[in-house]
Amino acid sequence: MLGGAIGALLPSQAMAQARLLGTGARATGLSNSTVTVGDAWAIFNNVGALAWQREAALLFAYENRFTITGLHSVQSAVVQPFQWGGTGGISLFRFGDALFNETVAGLALGHHIGNYAVGVRVNYVQLSLQGLGTRSRLALEFGGSAQLTSKLWLGAHIYNFNQAKIADFQDERIPTLMKAGLSYRPDKRLMINAEIAQDLGFPTQIRAGAEYHLLEKLALRTGISNQPYTQSFGVGWSLWAWQVDYALSTHPQLLPSHHISLVYRFRKGIKNKKRTKTDAE
Repeated sequence: MLGGAIGALLPSQAMAQARLLGTGARATGLSNSTVTVGDAWAIFNNVGALAWQREAALLFAYENRFTITGLHSVQSAVVQPFQWGGTGGISLFRFGDALFNETVAGLALGHHIGNYAVGVRVNYVQLSLQGLGTRSRLALEFGGSAQLTSKLWLGAHIYNFNQAKIADFQDERIPTLMKAGLSYRPDKRLMINAEIAQDLGFPTQIRAGAEYHLLEKLALRTGISNQPYTQSFGVGWSLWAWQVDYALSTHPQLLPSHHISLVYRFRKGIKNKKRTKTDAE
């Protein structure tokens, strides 16, 4: 398949692109400017913000990039808050097809003290390339999140800070990815995010996104990013314990990408003493 052929020719670039982009349709609708967002998807997007999630939740997402067979991914996770101020979770990510694929199983834990939160995740990464076999490695990630003022949030995250090596040939390693950003939230209806993301060895990506709650249960999203220049549009709808999100992202040369995600929230959440989950998001 074409997607697998691309991965076979450029496996490290395919891995980097899959990991540099955010997870969940909410993230895509914001052009992946979610390093400050403390929702359940933080288990993928910035484990340092995971502690702000104070309801147990089940997550599932599907993406098809550029409408190309083989360039698709699925993600699922379960998160659980604890009384002592932490939130843990397990996650599963799979990208690619039979020719080239990446599977990542993660164990995450975030903890907050006052207006600050940190988190770590241990990832078991399995890479499979047809004809060349399968390699498995551990990749570690770390993140942080802080509420600087009542309206301003800060976040930072690094994936694979241990720089796990795949092969001795050309010193091939799992990509090390870093990002940092700010979020301005003048009220509960509007969120404006901006961040920079860096895959070592590639140009820096700048991205920004905005989310506006047209109604209490209905959110509209849009965003832009460079390297390459892309635009995104999304919508989110809350219904009882369910959160349904859809996003469409563009590319200057390729067909659009489609993203859909579901979250089921167990309604008995654990509230933070100083803020609720909605404030953190």
